[in-house]
Amino acid sequence: MKTVSTMEMRELERQTIANGVTGEELMRRAGQGVADIAQDILASRSGHSVLLIAGTGNNGGDVFAAATDLSQTDLDIEVWLCGSQSQIKGDAQLHLKKMVRAGIIPKEIRSPNDLFPKTWPHLIVDGLLGTGSNGAPRGFMGPLIEWINAEGQHAFVLAIDIPSGIDADTGIAEGSAVKADLTVTIGLPKTGLIRPEALPYTGTVEVLDIGIPLEFIEDIAGCEEAALINRSDIFIPRRERDSHKGSYGHVLLIGGSKGFTGAIAMAARAALRSGAGLVSVLTPEEVYPIVAQAAGPEVMVHPFDKTIPFDLSKFDALLIGPGLGRSKETAALVETLLKTCNVPLILDADALCVAPKKIGAAKCPVILTPHPGEFERLFGVPVSDRWKQAREAAELTGKTIVLKGAGTVVAEPEHKLAINMTGNPGMATGGSGDVLAGLLTGLLGQGMEPFDAAMSAVYLHGIAGDIAAHDLTQESLIATDMINALPDAFRFLQSR
Repeated sequence: MKTVSTMEMRELERQTIANGVTGEELMRRAGQGVADIAQDILASRSGHSVLLIAGTGNNGGDVFAAATDLSQTDLDIEVWLCGSQSQIKGDAQLHLKKMVRAGIIPKEIRSPNDLFPKTWPHLIVDGLLGTGSNGAPRGFMGPLIEWINAEGQHAFVLAIDIPSGIDADTGIAEGSAVKADLTVTIGLPKTGLIRPEALPYTGTVEVLDIGIPLEFIEDIAGCEEAALINRSDIFIPRRERDSHKGSYGHVLLIGGSKGFTGAIAMAARAALRSGAGLVSVLTPEEVYPIVAQAAGPEVMVHPFDKTIPFDLSKFDALLIGPGLGRSKETAALVETLLKTCNVPLILDADALCVAPKKIGAAKCPVILTPHPGEFERLFGVPVSDRWKQAREAAELTGKTIVLKGAGTVVAEPEHKLAINMTGNPGMATGGSGDVLAGLLTGLLGQGMEPFDAAMSAVYLHGIAGDIAAHDLTQESLIATDMINALPDAFRFLQSR
């Protein structure tokens, strides 16, 4: 999804208002959307109390509109205003009056002595500072933001449009900034939200549609360098009623070695959960019994001696690397595949061991899935600028790059960078990358283009991690939990 600057977003809102939708109505839609998401969060956490914190600008107006909507529920609602009601102007003032008529009187926060809610909240909604603010938060804003972050250790924090204290164009925090679990950005994502500098603050980023006409959006240039991967960008192949297992691809995964049997087994199970019709595995004979049992009865596991016993043309996608081990034999096998493979090929983990020039010479589509350490080993430079280096790697090889980590970057020479903002720190656990590799292979085998498959895989992988972390906590999250959560991740996509 296209990302925009603050000036471009203002222009889109101006055009929408000129087209007959009032600013008050746009604010109402934003507030209603935030209220709906707030209710979903509280329901999933068995919570009942919400504290909404407003500033005196339009972000505060979104808070007032959300609180008015929430006043019709059974939730315990409290609104704090950092400032005085007399400072509220325009559309925000209209929604302030509606909120007051609904029986919610904002508490004006002026000093640390005021930072005591009536009920300790399960959810905190940050509407302090919007996209128009820049520089370090002034006055009492800084201490209030620090209070939100402290309470955020126990409550879920939802930021409206952008976490307070973050520059919406650059992603930089020059002072205190809210650390949100979820940022609900209004209309279109702001470019600063997907910048690496903003990652410690945004949490998952979700876009709230408020009805900006598509023709206006198409006329806006947006960020030329990168785009946000949003739910609306993901299109999983439709399953027709007269289809069969052959309709959804046969994928081959190559990996496993002594001490590393789990990697290829998890990749195979993730490929199955991706919707692949058939999944085959090649693994060294010495670990064949272990892999066959771990992968499960649905996976066709075959032993091999580092020589491919199949005609690769019968497969729809191929993955090599998980748990295979770094050796001369692995490198030779990868080089052979790069020369002979005629189906989409994913190089992951231990298969990221050959010169980029040889990768670039491959005739088949290739996707590379390095984490930063593997990227440095492959390209010879440490990762210091994720966007720039992912782009350069894609241009050097002519292939698709998935640079993993917080804010995973998908790069391909003919596309903008695609930035993924789903997922959480609990996914920093052994096997997480193997799950992603298997998921990507399964989607690729169903006929998706490499760039689309990569975007879809990293997005779904993050959603599965978020679902699993919600149920099990980030601390207790393990890779197989993500596989088990994939059905709910697909259900999330289908719920739009």
